[in-house]
Amino acid sequence: MSAHTDQEGVARWAAVDQYVEEHFTKADAVAATVLENQRAAGLPDIAVSPAQGKLLAVLARSVGARRVLEFGTLGGYSTLWFARVVGDAGAVVTFELEQRHADVAMASLAQAGVADRVEVRVGPAVDNLHTLDGD
Repeated sequence: MSAHTDQEGVARWAAVDQYVEEHFTKADAVAATVLENQRAAGLPDIAVSPAQGKLLAVLARSVGARRVLEFGTLGGYSTLWFARVVGDAGAVVTFELEQRHADVAMASLAQAGVADRVEVRVGPAVDNLHTLDGD
């Protein structure tokens, strides 16, 4: 596959995301703040898009998720979507390799009012999997 084709594919997916965001998602100031905190901290700009975050929430809600396991917290953007779905009685456990990323995520999640239902475990996920409670 040529680099030109790859660029066209990336542009096409970006256009699809933009269309979905414009037509099917509402502005979300809290989620936007989480993304802004991530950018301001200099974290990589690799979070899911708002449309993808909404899709994650729809999928989690559709199965009645009350517990979510996430691999890769980054700045907490997708974590926010999951934390909203699981509600006050639910829980999100998320693995993050970098302490700095985890710190940014937890500060943002606290600001968003959902930190009480999120546990960020720092370190390689493979080293943390054995710590999970199987309930």
